[in-house]
Amino acid sequence: MKNHAFTIRLRDDKAAQQYKEMHRKVWPEIVGPGGALDTIGVRKLQIFFIEPLTLFMYIEADDDFDPNRDFPRANTLDPRVQEWDDLMHSGDNSLLVRIDHPGPTQWAPMKRIHHVDHTGTLPDLDEE
Repeated sequence: MKNHAFTIRLRDDKAAQQYKEMHRKVWPEIVGPGGALDTIGVRKLQIFFIEPLTLFMYIEADDDFDPNRDFPRANTLDPRVQEWDDLMHSGDNSLLVRIDHPGPTQWAPMKRIHHVDHTGTLPDLDEE
């Protein structure tokens, strides 16, 4: 199991409220058993809100999960998944604003630089 962390900005306060509301009832084509996230290998996903308009996403995924390959692939699995992604990322009315970084995903990857793990389940830092 690998872990990944990402960040992105919300467009404005209205977008932040809409984003939170939509994530109270994420469509089953995305998060349900056999949905897009399950299919691409995401096993756990958490999104945290940081005032004023920043999101932090933490996921645990299968060892062969590659966010640059698999997040875009998720959008091809069901038209509702692409519709959700468009609401989040596409056009002037999108809820999210990409943080400038190289790569095909909207969310900027974050690199883990420190951890405390009393469970022994996280990989060592030099393994990432």
